[in-house]
Amino acid sequence: MNSTLSGQYVNESVSRELREYLGEEHTVFAGRYRLVRALAKVTSGGCVWAAEHVRTRRTCALKILAKDASERVRHRAAREMDALARAQGPGIVEFRDGGEIDGRIYIALELFEGRTLSGLLAAKGKLSVEQTVKLGIELADALAHCHERGVVHRDIKPANIFVTTENSAQLIDFGIAKLIDEEQVIEKLTQENTLLGTPEYMAPEALFMAPNVDHTVDQYALAVTLYECLTGVVPFPGTLREVLAKVSMTTTAPPLKDLPKDVPVALAQVLTRALSREAEHRFASVAEMRDAIRASQRVSVDDNVFALRAPKPERNPPTTADTPVAKQKPAEVTRRRHARAPYVTLALINGETITVEGRIEEISESGFQFVSERELPSTGTFAVRFARPVSGRISEAVAALRWRRAARGMCAAGFEFTTLPSDALGEIQTYVSIMCAD
Repeated sequence: MNSTLSGQYVNESVSRELREYLGEEHTVFAGRYRLVRALAKVTSGGCVWAAEHVRTRRTCALKILAKDASERVRHRAAREMDALARAQGPGIVEFRDGGEIDGRIYIALELFEGRTLSGLLAAKGKLSVEQTVKLGIELADALAHCHERGVVHRDIKPANIFVTTENSAQLIDFGIAKLIDEEQVIEKLTQENTLLGTPEYMAPEALFMAPNVDHTVDQYALAVTLYECLTGVVPFPGTLREVLAKVSMTTTAPPLKDLPKDVPVALAQVLTRALSREAEHRFASVAEMRDAIRASQRVSVDDNVFALRAPKPERNPPTTADTPVAKQKPAEVTRRRHARAPYVTLALINGETITVEGRIEEISESGFQFVSERELPSTGTFAVRFARPVSGRISEAVAALRWRRAARGMCAAGFEFTTLPSDALGEIQTYVSIMCAD
């Protein structure tokens, strides 16, 4: 990683964690992992990096917690490592290394290329029935594997599901997982009488903090996620207070009136059962739910249904004169003219009156797709800082906002580069050509 990373991204608008980790002394973490680019912030403090082991050159996603992390956060990190070590298998992010160095807890995980399901839904609104069925089968398979090994994920939601360029769904973030056979006192160390999970995806018994939730809470959350994939909304939207009120007034599963007309009746029945208010009325296991999802789809599901890997553009190799800056093509034409590839990195959008942190999830030589928890203006030109996809160096460019879509606390936006350094353009072209190669 080029040492020019230090100082180039340091800005008062950037979160404390990013400013701390982007110092030159942290370009190699603990003499072991070379930090390439920031992927995501950790809610409790810290950052997830795309990293490379200095000796083996093997890439990984490296989660580094803040040095001042609380005991509760440290217990959760230990729980996550225990859960991942136990639940290793298909459809589950691979756990490679973990521990504590110089007061910082770290967890090294498999690094995927692709994008989060939350990013996909923010940009697209919803998925097709075929895509949703494929997703449901794969996730139910992974959860069945977890449950067989005594691990309950407890935080199934689109943000914790990664769709890879190999067209497979992967479970990530086991930070609040429950190990079924552990002692109750250990569970209390992590819970500390706090609500664990995201209310809109939590089963009623978890919302009301029942002491002995089991694998059926994952089944309920998976059904909420699939419902959102089909409709673009969750059954019970709102804050914790609002969700609790709606669940309290409902004695049966949420209405499925928002389901598109092309959803098979059998699939709607699967969701209805999995979303039952009472745990005993759901499926006996998530494996049974998986089989019901598979049976609900009469046609076979194509393995390439997500098609995240963009096709090669039908044009001659690009030149400097072919860039959007030179050509000034309309946004819609430009976005379709150049191949795009999934690429995840944290980015900073700076405007005259607004600064927004978020992440890039797709990139091309003409622009990028940006996802943030903060809404962007409807139009404008902005400075953007991001890590280049080959060297990891931080670049600054200027980009025009061409479209945006805000839904469910997420804002997805499409930007077109108007000014881009030539060396950054070259790296993006190289990366996209590799990712789009047959």
